[in-house]
Amino acid sequence: MATKKQKEELLEALKFTPRDITVTLSGYGGEIVLGRISEAAYDYWEGRDDLADFATTWSDEGFEDVPSDARFCTDGCWHDVDDICHESGCEASDCCSITVYDELEGQDLWESNLDLDNLASKGIDTSDHNHYQPQEDEPTGTYVFLGQSFEKGTFFSGSLRITRPFDPKKLSISWTDCDGWRLIAGVSYDGEDIEGCDGYSTTGKSMEFQVYRVENDDMPENACSSEKWNPAEELEKIQVPILDGEEMQAQEAIDNEPKWEGIPLTPWWPDSQKPVREGEYEVILGTWPFPLRAHWDGVLWKQSDQPVIVNQWRGLSQPLE
Repeated sequence: MATKKQKEELLEALKFTPRDITVTLSGYGGEIVLGRISEAAYDYWEGRDDLADFATTWSDEGFEDVPSDARFCTDGCWHDVDDICHESGCEASDCCSITVYDELEGQDLWESNLDLDNLASKGIDTSDHNHYQPQEDEPTGTYVFLGQSFEKGTFFSGSLRITRPFDPKKLSISWTDCDGWRLIAGVSYDGEDIEGCDGYSTTGKSMEFQVYRVENDDMPENACSSEKWNPAEELEKIQVPILDGEEMQAQEAIDNEPKWEGIPLTPWWPDSQKPVREGEYEVILGTWPFPLRAHWDGVLWKQSDQPVIVNQWRGLSQPLE
């Protein structure tokens, strides 16, 4: 026998006029690829400032002298160097939004930012995800090319027919972490995937390219391998007022050989290069120039269980005894 709640839901469904809803994801995002390259290609391109030009050029003009074993892509097809990971979409962050539009009523039904913790707090399933972290997954000595295109606009817009009142808890968001960049991979409602390819309409903002060598097996506890970060350059970008003497104190705190319980710390790393292990780290938050501490849980930086924005981080150079 049906319960009272089930009867009420059936009654609501009988009174409901079926309609199409459109789900849209917009804000910031883009495309990212990770691909294996040869040692020769890494040796040639590491540290060069013309890697971006080479990866995006459709001709050999200006690159005639590049050795054949260093030509890991041709005709500007950097996005084809993707045997580790190739993802595109809207960023899973509070800078982006999801909107559900009622086509019959001509109005928005529901909206939210795309921060994963925020979505989960609203009962939306975000458990379907993949991680591609060469620093964790690839063996030491693997040479990796990373290419990113940063864009702004609408990354997803797809429609679905519903026969019962819309319930945001029936939404499911899948996402991918590709070398620390979390992108929305798909949206479904009540178990049905929503096709959203036709809604892609963005404007390119910038691009970034780099090559690096994986040091996974030999990596010290709480360390990470990639291009080194220059904290002095970041201090120059600070745009908030700092009291007399504070900038010098902050620079000294960053430059001095630091120790944590007697163990030297690693160099500073940018937040784009995530730690390979969960734990406590010393960090630079936002525009505040002094080092603080935060916890990396494998997905988010937090202080007192609250997410924080980290610009730089460093950890122990060797395990605690």
